[in-house]
Order: sequence, then structure tokens, then C-alpha cells
Amino acid sequence: MSDFWNKFYNKPLDKIPWQNTQADWFKELVDSGKIKGKTALELGCGTGMKSLYLARHTDFEQILGVDISTKAISYAKENTELAGLEYKCTFISTDVANWNLVKENQEFDFILDWALIHCLDPQNYPNYIEGINQHLKSGGLFLVRSFSSKNNENYFVEKVDGQKSKIYFLNETSLIAMFNDFEMIDKNISYPRTKVDFYFTEILFKKKN
Repeated sequence: MSDFWNKFYNKPLDKIPWQNTQADWFKELVDSGKIKGKTALELGCGTGMKSLYLARHTDFEQILGVDISTKAISYAKENTELAGLEYKCTFISTDVANWNLVKENQEFDFILDWALIHCLDPQNYPNYIEGINQHLKSGGLFLVRSFSSKNNENYFVEKVDGQKSKIYFLNETSLIAMFNDFEMIDKNISYPRTKVDFYFTEILFKKKN
């Protein structure tokens, strides 16, 4: 998967879709004050723009962003330096599936997965979910976005410069079943600009006490 995403990010920064825009619902949740806390973890942070938005518009003091692509992390660090937010935001390149990205007893008030989970191989779901359970504080918030299909397909294949990656579909029912230690407190549907048969399922969960 790292080869695919390094290929994907091997383009000018202004050509990366999420570099210059913020998803409407993510922005709405942050601006309304629903996302709060002191510590945050962004899984699949890309160029770091959501972490930086949190740093600018909330009271979060420590934000850790991780991504499998070393090129994406390089961009994230550049963005952070330009914003002067190195004191709040840290970015590292690692595979989120193995959870060596944080200390064993480290917990966060908020964990963000904005369109990462659908990139994971389903065999990695149990370990991924266990890691989120372990590292999110009781009562903490988890925000997730995943591709969903209108046609009951299991996945589609994304291609970049000869590299291929499967993108899996997860709908509201499957996400709720996967995160059964969480309470759904809000949800949203949005639509990608280029893939008419797909949509995004977006859910804000709260970890049960």
C-alpha cells in the first residue's frame, strides 16, 4: 500500500485534492465546537490539513498525524512549518495497522479517520479497531469517513502510475457493527465529485464509558 500512496503523492502539492479544501461536515463539526479535547490523533493524515485545521480552530494542544506515505508526511511537515504550528502538530510515517505509532498506554481525546479505513485490507480491521479502542479515552470521540456503494459492490480499484490499490466499501450498518463499543452521536452522507455510483458515509462516534 505504501508504494501506491507514495506514487499518489508524487505530484505537486496543489494537485492533491484535499490540500486546498476542507470537507464540509468535518469543518461544520469543528466550527460548531462538537470536536473538543486536548489531544488528537489523525490516522491517514495525508498532507496534514485536517490536523492543522484542528490546531487553528480548537483548543487541542497536541495533535499527532500519521500516514503510510513518506511523501505525504514530508508535505505535512512543510505545511506545518509554513503555518508556524510545529508546537502543536507532529507528523510521522508508519503503517497504522500495526499500532507501533503510539506508546502502549497513550490515550487521546479525539481520533480522526477521514477516508483511511476503506484503504485497509479487511484482514487488518480487527487489529485496527482494537487499537482505536485501546488509545481513545473513555468518552472520547472518533470520527470516521468511508466510501460506500449504491450498487452493493465490495470494492473498487484505484490506479496511479501502474500501482493499484483496492478501496473497500463500508456503509453505516457495517461501521456501527465494527465499532460496537461506541455510540453513534451524529452522521452524514456526502458525495465525491467524480464517482457517481459511490458516496461517503461519515459517522461521529463516542466511546462508551
